[in-house]
Amino acid sequence: MSADYALSRLFCSEPELTYVTPQNTRQRRIQRSIHRHTDITELGFVFSGEGVYVCDGYSYPIYPGDFILYNQGSMHSVESSSELEIGTYFFGVSHLQLIGHPMGWMTDPKDSFVRPAGQHLPAVHGACQLIYEMIQRDTPESRITAQSYFLGILLTALQCPADARKEQRRDAVLAARIQQYIALHFREPLTMQTIADDLNISVYYASHVFKQEFQISPIQFMIQCRIGEAQNLLISSNYSATEIASMVGYDGANHFNAIFKKHVGMPPVQYRKHYLEQMRGKRKQ
Repeated sequence: MSADYALSRLFCSEPELTYVTPQNTRQRRIQRSIHRHTDITELGFVFSGEGVYVCDGYSYPIYPGDFILYNQGSMHSVESSSELEIGTYFFGVSHLQLIGHPMGWMTDPKDSFVRPAGQHLPAVHGACQLIYEMIQRDTPESRITAQSYFLGILLTALQCPADARKEQRRDAVLAARIQQYIALHFREPLTMQTIADDLNISVYYASHVFKQEFQISPIQFMIQCRIGEAQNLLISSNYSATEIASMVGYDGANHFNAIFKKHVGMPPVQYRKHYLEQMRGKRKQ
């Protein structure tokens, strides 16, 4: 089966690679809070280290050789299990629409968001390295090469068998509802009372089931959402830290700076500088 034929059987149109971001495993881990992308789909690949991938309320242990699938608009995060960064490549994809699925979906949510590549790990890792090198050259010819190799990786990921996922319990479903509510409203002045009132549950029950499911409180999750969105804006826009503070729900820049440093380990301006140095000045998602 040719690649063109396989693409035409799976996609409404050809997905387009927009960026590739490698993670340096020799660096100290920097906290990347839970976040989402409203206009991009991502495909990740783990080549070294271990960690945890959280997507749409589901948590998966991840290991070398795992593909990480992400649907556009889903809340997600990747966290290393050690003090060093987990080794990953993340590919940003635009115009991705699988036949029979909504725009930007990499997988049906009822299936797993993690697909082990198994024995294909060395070949996929080599292809990831080549794609990154071609993108860095930034010539018309190198971008065509990167796009071709990426489509091969994408087809491989989609053909890998999904990991089994446990059926959700009633409390897990409620916790996911609370999580989704916060993800949609985190820029607003939320309190536990407003969350509970809008979802028709008690403050105690909402706090209890959420913390039981995710090991953090709803308010802590709201802070993670705000910090994650702030990180997105710092690395993909020219907004000042003061402007970003207001955009993610904080009244004052000083309060925002203190919370950001507590969660990420460095102030917002330093985080932006660190990221741009890593990516040679090119802004990515």
